[in-house]
Amino acid sequence: MIIDVHCHLGYSDLPRQPEIERFAFEDDYRGADGRDSYFSTRMLRRPGWFFIKRQLGVDPRLPPGPALDEQIRTINAQHFAAARSVDRLCLLAFDACHDDQGNAIGPVERKSQRGSDLYTSNSLVRSVCKANPEKLLFGASIHPYRADAVDALRAVADAGAALIKWLPVHQNIDARDARTVAFLEVAADLEIPILVHYGGEMSLTTQHAEQEHPGAMLETLRELNARRRMPKMIVAHAATPSMPWQNADGHRELVEALTGAFAEAPLYADISALAAFGRTTWLKRLRKAHALQRKLVFGTDFPIPVMLPAFVRLIGVRRYREIARLPSWIERAYQLKRSLGFRDEVFTNAGRVLRVEG
Repeated sequence: MIIDVHCHLGYSDLPRQPEIERFAFEDDYRGADGRDSYFSTRMLRRPGWFFIKRQLGVDPRLPPGPALDEQIRTINAQHFAAARSVDRLCLLAFDACHDDQGNAIGPVERKSQRGSDLYTSNSLVRSVCKANPEKLLFGASIHPYRADAVDALRAVADAGAALIKWLPVHQNIDARDARTVAFLEVAADLEIPILVHYGGEMSLTTQHAEQEHPGAMLETLRELNARRRMPKMIVAHAATPSMPWQNADGHRELVEALTGAFAEAPLYADISALAAFGRTTWLKRLRKAHALQRKLVFGTDFPIPVMLPAFVRLIGVRRYREIARLPSWIERAYQLKRSLGFRDEVFTNAGRVLRVEG
């Protein structure tokens, strides 16, 4: 079974949907700002949003609201349905940013503010996945600083969540914090993996640059592994920097850990977004790392576009044209990575890691 472990769902200004089955921990949740999904004003001004909008074919005249969200919903459905070679897509919820005291911070307007650029409720993602269970997997997101974090984790696990998504540089998640460690221990007990983004970030604001390097998480995982309390961990984008000239020490430390101290431990890296602008260098290198591929997991980071022109010399003009004609970016990412020579196990590893059977 081929699974995309990293597929985002988000809307510009989606009110709370009272008709769907809801998680109790999301009732009156401050980080939601009364909505099931939103993009902050700050995010809507970021260059990345304008680029993605143009690539997706979103009408640039549409303001945040129902018309834009309906267009996003239609475009998503088209890309999901046309991803014919990918059996399941793990759609990701996205919890709000929290301060060090565990208070959720809602959407913000200015770059200087601390707050959430994106929020997508677990209730919404679960409802979307339940409507198409043959194709979609529920990817939850619970901030470990929440007072009810462990109870919320148990609730999404009971609801069949395939994994938990974190983005520390935006959400503010310190791997050494006692609340994070406690959350990881319960995740290990529940056998629910954590998909955590380390390395550079271009779509959302980097609010906690000190949490970009995976070193602190690797230190925590070493301690948990020694006590046999380590959950399965997937490091998104293999902790690569956003641009090839930026510091790659975190990526190198992760690769060393995957092939060394954690060679037999449940630590993995996904190859999502590595066909995107700025990260193509790392995909080209990882395809040659044959000993590492048993630790790699397929993902796309949809709706991040696939920069096919960067790979023409490697896959050939004919294959490039074949892939470019595919209507789904998810399918394009899959076919490109196949054409680059990644082994079969890279595309099937997720079924084992997420315990999803074909």
